[in-house]
Amino acid sequence: MVRRFGRIALVAVAVLLLGGAGPVAARAESGRSAPKVVLIVGPAGAATPYYRRLADETAAAAAKLTPNIVRVYSPDATWERVKAALEGASVVVYLGHGNGWPSIYHDKLFPSTENGFGLNPHTGAADAHQYFGEDRIAAEIHLAPNALVVFSHLCYASGNSEPGLAEGTLDQAEQRVDNYAAGFFKAGARAVIADAFLSPTYYVTSVLRGHSTVEGIWRAAPNRNDHFLTFASVRTKGAIAAMDPDEADSGFHRSIVARPRLTSAEVLGGAPRRPVEVEPVLEPSLAGLGVTFGEPDLSRPPTAGALTTFDLPVARDAVALLPDKVLIATRWDRLDGSAPAPADGASGSGTVGTGAAGTGAADNDPGTTAPGNAALPDLVVPEVPGEIVAPVAARHLKGGGFSVRVRVPATPGLYRLVATLHEPDGLAYDAATQALIPALVVRVTGPQTAVYAVRQTATATVGQPVDLSVAVSNLGRTPWGHPTVMRDVGQAERQPAARAWLVARWVSLGTVDPGSGGAAASATAFLPPGMAPGATTTVDFSLIAPTTPGVYLIVLDVVDPGDGSLAALGVPPGIVRVTVAS
Repeated sequence: MVRRFGRIALVAVAVLLLGGAGPVAARAESGRSAPKVVLIVGPAGAATPYYRRLADETAAAAAKLTPNIVRVYSPDATWERVKAALEGASVVVYLGHGNGWPSIYHDKLFPSTENGFGLNPHTGAADAHQYFGEDRIAAEIHLAPNALVVFSHLCYASGNSEPGLAEGTLDQAEQRVDNYAAGFFKAGARAVIADAFLSPTYYVTSVLRGHSTVEGIWRAAPNRNDHFLTFASVRTKGAIAAMDPDEADSGFHRSIVARPRLTSAEVLGGAPRRPVEVEPVLEPSLAGLGVTFGEPDLSRPPTAGALTTFDLPVARDAVALLPDKVLIATRWDRLDGSAPAPADGASGSGTVGTGAAGTGAADNDPGTTAPGNAALPDLVVPEVPGEIVAPVAARHLKGGGFSVRVRVPATPGLYRLVATLHEPDGLAYDAATQALIPALVVRVTGPQTAVYAVRQTATATVGQPVDLSVAVSNLGRTPWGHPTVMRDVGQAERQPAARAWLVARWVSLGTVDPGSGGAAASATAFLPPGMAPGATTTVDFSLIAPTTPGVYLIVLDVVDPGDGSLAALGVPPGIVRVTVAS
């Protein structure tokens, strides 16, 4: 059983989002034809406030020319809200993340997530976005006849790629432009403009005045480069595409795909003759049904770049309350540094699998063009991979619950692994449902990693033994050393075992040499030969305390016969703080 919440009808949304513009809102309900302008701001990290400001400026200018303005902004720009707002829209503006093709992430078009919108997976999810691609645009969006769509500050839509990547060839740029428009033409649009840097206010107000062709408005833009080139659309029969790169064959930041000779008057004339009534948008919820989730876990050590399984247990008595099929998306939020770097071929979101309808196989996320500073709108910033929500089909656990394969980030560090639950069609459950799922804090380790389980503090008497028990675990990818290797030709060809060893060293926090006065500065213990990844062994040390009172550290380090000191490779050592008294 899934409980759903009703939402506000579209006409009421148009009134409320205008924020107190009483006379204007009244005209929007009067029944006379008024072209609807819809402004969508998707979640784009630090760029989101700037995008909201651009959208607000465009809305204010457009309100002087039409009473029907609808704004759908992050953190409430979910698929269902956007879909409802777009019903019968004549002019659509989208600012946010773009995901197109050709790209480095797929070897063929991936229409479930490409050439569409990057939106909040559920209401309130301001720090994450989910892609809804051209398949869903074409199947579920119903624009007014002859509608205009404006993509502002996107990657891929105008033919570009994304920050940090080569922009590619002119042929690739033409394919991106053509692909990004295709789904919107199927939804009713007859012109799609993409401009990476110009405010959308120019295009919206120019079309609303109704005095020119749409292509003429695009060609006369204040940021035009006069490097115009045209080609017939391959994806949309009868449409003509044009680009205006910064240079003759590079800098792909302006494009249009349109029906030939489409006029702005035709765009406005396609507006419905009466306000469009939309069924209340529903948001699925499991809250209040008694569903409880256990503590999630990973099936294997979280070694950087490795594949593992994320398990989300569910209480046995709550299993019957859940649908048979669910999707789960996972993302890694870095807690101790910058954003996670996905492993080669890995998902930016972390989830690995085959996408379901309306979702998509996980991929590294393309970015958005956005200013690093509002005063410098020509700067671009890259996407944060940990923001991507890419749900995949989950398997059932025998004991109750779900599991999905995940790719661990390539950069070691401390992360919060966040899971979101989705319906089979890819739509996320509401925020109350997501709050039921505990987050998992994960220490991602490198290819060679040791973890030491040892007490943190100790006291000792000068010159006396200090007993210390250390459990050391190999959480890397390879064994430490190797066992004895026997050759077929006899004992003379035997290869002796190679062992790593655990070193415990005294380190003074003052000026005293801990090895002076007869005390041993270090002790060594051999570990089992070929100690495998995931294995743990316990070593008992008996160290002689320094002969001078003070505060010392016992520093623990594994030395591998092949790689040497793991501490020297950047693996945090084990540390015990010891107070030595006389």
